[in-house]
Amino acid sequence: MSQPSLSRALARLEETIGARLFERSRTSVNPTAVAEIVLQRCDPLIAGFEDLARAIEDHRRQGSDEFRVAVGPFVAEAVGLAAFAAHAAKRRRPAGRLIVRDWRTCLRELREGRCDLAMTDVPSAQEHDELEAEQLFDTPMVIFCSAQHPLAGKNDPTLADLMRYPWAAPLMQGRYLANIPSDLGAAGRIDPQTGDFVPAICADSFSAMTAAVRNGRAISAAPPAFIRDDLRRGEFVVLPVWENWMRMSYGLIWRKGHPWSRSLSDFIDTLREVLARTEFGEAAPAGDPPTAAPR
Repeated sequence: MSQPSLSRALARLEETIGARLFERSRTSVNPTAVAEIVLQRCDPLIAGFEDLARAIEDHRRQGSDEFRVAVGPFVAEAVGLAAFAAHAAKRRRPAGRLIVRDWRTCLRELREGRCDLAMTDVPSAQEHDELEAEQLFDTPMVIFCSAQHPLAGKNDPTLADLMRYPWAAPLMQGRYLANIPSDLGAAGRIDPQTGDFVPAICADSFSAMTAAVRNGRAISAAPPAFIRDDLRRGEFVVLPVWENWMRMSYGLIWRKGHPWSRSLSDFIDTLREVLARTEFGEAAPAGDPPTAAPR
């Protein structure tokens, strides 16, 4: 806001309140006691107006077929895209929109009201009191590389060995950093503002991750089912490195007190039907290593 615009806005506010908010001199501008009262009470007022706007928007959406769902790259690959296609096939005029984003963007768009539902990392969502979550699946992940990778023939690679190569993955939660070597090497870096782990090849789609692995020296991680065909063709190999924390936990996440539209509810029903037909329909027991995959 420019200085003249700010001055006009403050003048209108003082006129509305009927009192001076600032004492102005040629060298300074100081808040009055009234300004302190306004400052102490303005946040609840602003929040109230925002809550009113959200309530009106929720009412509008309940009667609308439009909805927007943000999904993480793994859940999009597992069930999201198939569920969205099945939902659209049932309706004459599908009006939903599905977008694939990293976990942090999914949660931010949901919290700011730019999407109606997120399907992403459940533990991250549980850090926000205004969100509710329902876990859909929890499954082990394996680390894989191309069959020509230098680590492909190594029988006992360590986590330190993995740090010597670029990782191709979505933005990763900072909680994983406690389980890997502090020297990240070529694997990626730590975002100094958020504490997230940013892989060297930060990809927002599973196809981009596998392309990086297939065409270079990158390594990645995924549930075994995601790369089964690549393993059978001999293009990828699973590295014999696995620990209990190497799991993927995804679910439905929404804002508390915000009802779903009928169209969104129908989409979620379709999602559950699709999920029941996949191997992600039943959560894997915690601590179980992935089943052996062909090398």
